[in-house]
Amino acid sequence: MKRKKLKYFWLVLFLTTVTLGFYSMRTASTDEMKRTMYSDWSDYYVISKGKSAYVKTGTSDQGALVLSEGQGYGMYIAVEAEMQGYHSQKEFTKLYKYYLDHRISGTQLMSWKQIVKADGSIDVLANSATDGDLYIAYSLIKAAELWPAKAKAYQKQAKLLLEDILKYNYNSQTNSLTVGNWAAVGTEYYELVRTSDILPEQFDTFYTFSKDDTWKKIKSSMLNSLKKMSDKNQTGLIPDFMWVRANGKVEAAKANLVATDYDGDYYYNACRLPYNLARSKDKTGQKVLKKMMDFFMKQDTIYAGYKLNGQNLETYQSASFTAPVFYAAKSNNRYNRLVQQEKNTVIEGIPSNNYYDAALTTMSVLSK
Repeated sequence: MKRKKLKYFWLVLFLTTVTLGFYSMRTASTDEMKRTMYSDWSDYYVISKGKSAYVKTGTSDQGALVLSEGQGYGMYIAVEAEMQGYHSQKEFTKLYKYYLDHRISGTQLMSWKQIVKADGSIDVLANSATDGDLYIAYSLIKAAELWPAKAKAYQKQAKLLLEDILKYNYNSQTNSLTVGNWAAVGTEYYELVRTSDILPEQFDTFYTFSKDDTWKKIKSSMLNSLKKMSDKNQTGLIPDFMWVRANGKVEAAKANLVATDYDGDYYYNACRLPYNLARSKDKTGQKVLKKMMDFFMKQDTIYAGYKLNGQNLETYQSASFTAPVFYAAKSNNRYNRLVQQEKNTVIEGIPSNNYYDAALTTMSVLSK
């Protein structure tokens, strides 16, 4: 009897050792993948110039293109990398300096677009884009927690930036964020919402940080609008842009209203929503996410864009669409099939010539 118990003990010990070994190997492999991806992101897209650095989002005949969206993502990725232990403070500091140097005159909002010319001069466009400023503010709040020596400066700037977002990019009639300072009261775009600006986890952080109840109102109102839009179709897909009227009605934007033929479709803005919503446990947001993810569970291939009825717009795939879905899927066991289906998005690494694909993939891999 003792001999049988002893054999059982050694069997359990062996299986435990093997299991821990496989887990250790898998963890090490995942950590190395994250480290490599962050390193590649920095090498491919973060361009240092003296004491500052910018995220190169593309090129034109005039020079390198820089967007406030990209700068916000760059700062956010640097924060996430530091949380992984990748020592990204120097990079964050340089990215922050570039933001400070390219604010719109008289505000804390970053210019939405700059062109860095070969001679070093920079053309700066005057308007803002809300998504970039939201990520910059969020990154500053998190950076203050990571680097105490800089905490006061980061917190002060985050406070000023959040105040200006509410001053210039907020519709008090609908309690929604506008798409930028150019969509001011009195303009035809005052009730227009970029759906990817709906960031419930960030809104919670902004309220906790600032104690301003406006952020609670924004979160509740914008998520409720998103739920109304989700309820309009069977797929749960959301358009890039939607109208949120003062009377509470919502409707998808028409083609070419702001950016592309697909402004009213699930395209290169709305594709960020699975990531945005998966980072929050808000019940309304989770309902919207579940309906959307249930649609993707029925797809053998996730294509780069859809009409709201579920008809694919393209016949190719893009990591800008698959990476956010992968992130949302890995946080919920019911979507394990999607994790397996889209894992190549992260296994293959990031491209060196597609900033948006690279940014959303890196964020989806580094974020917990």
